[in-house]
Order: sequence, then structure tokens, then C-alpha cells
Amino acid sequence: MTFKRLDELAWEGLSFLLWLAAVMLNMASVIWVGFQGLQWLHDGHWTNQPPVMTWMHGVCPGACDFMNNPHSWYGAAKLVRFLSEVPSGLALALIGVMLGVLSVSVSDHRPLAPSVIRARLSAR
Repeated sequence: MTFKRLDELAWEGLSFLLWLAAVMLNMASVIWVGFQGLQWLHDGHWTNQPPVMTWMHGVCPGACDFMNNPHSWYGAAKLVRFLSEVPSGLALALIGVMLGVLSVSVSDHRPLAPSVIRARLSAR
């Protein structure tokens, strides 16, 4: 096997893993919202989903404490604020869609466009 073929196989493998993660996250979000819908049909009232930050603090407490610091990076603070307000099902769906788009961009095998300078020289 040549190095180019190994490189293509590695990119295809990465694309497949990203696609698989995207499918799993989107299925989890649909199941999560479906379960919540079944509870709504059974109980008659809609229960709010906990935000993503609740799960993150439960899994690894103190992992995002540096982001709550007012001297931390502004983008990280905005991300934490967004994650603290978004329900878990929607966050799973957004991350799944993002991974799906990333999977398509990794597996794209279109040839690069020819250089404009080369096209002008070949026209003469």
C-alpha cells in the first residue's frame, strides 16, 4: 500500500467515525425528546429538560470552573452561558448536526480548482 492510499483510508475512517457519532447524538436527542413527549402524554404536563451544564458538572465537577471566571476567555464564557440555557436534547441535536457537516467536509474528494495563473498561461 502506498502512503497516499493509507492517507485516503485514514480520512475515510475519520469521516465514518464522525458520521457515526453524529448519528448517535441525533438519535439520542430524538429519543430524549420522544421520552419527554411520552411523559407529557402520560402526566399531562411538560417537564423541562435540564441544561447541558448540569450533566457536565455531574460528570466532572470543576471541569468548567475556569470558564465561569470573569477573567477567562470571552468565547469560553459565551459558550458556557449558551450551554447553561440550552436544553439537553437541543444541544445533542446541534452537536450531531455539526459532526455530520464535519463528516461530509472530511470525506469530500473533489479535485482542487486549477490555478488562475496556470489557466491564463495555457490560454496563450
